[in-house]
Amino acid sequence: MSPVSEVDSITGEVARQNVLGELTVREQVLDALLEKIDHDRYPSSTMMDDVERLLTPWRREDYAEILLAKVRQDRFPSRAMLERLIRLSG
Repeated sequence: MSPVSEVDSITGEVARQNVLGELTVREQVLDALLEKIDHDRYPSSTMMDDVERLLTPWRREDYAEILLAKVRQDRFPSRAMLERLIRLSG
């Protein structure tokens, strides 16, 4: 292996580990926020906005299920909660 390709290989590995580390932190933050939203009767719109910024396509269903459970529990669900669910559905 030439010195240049060795450096490229090391740089690529460091970049890959950084991406994996960022995803891990992102997932941990997302998990924590989803748990809080799930347990709060009326979660803050700011917290839900944060989740929606961090949301990954493969976690969209998790978030939608939490919101849908809240809508089903409330006799008069908030319009804002319904709008969030509608956005998630499309």
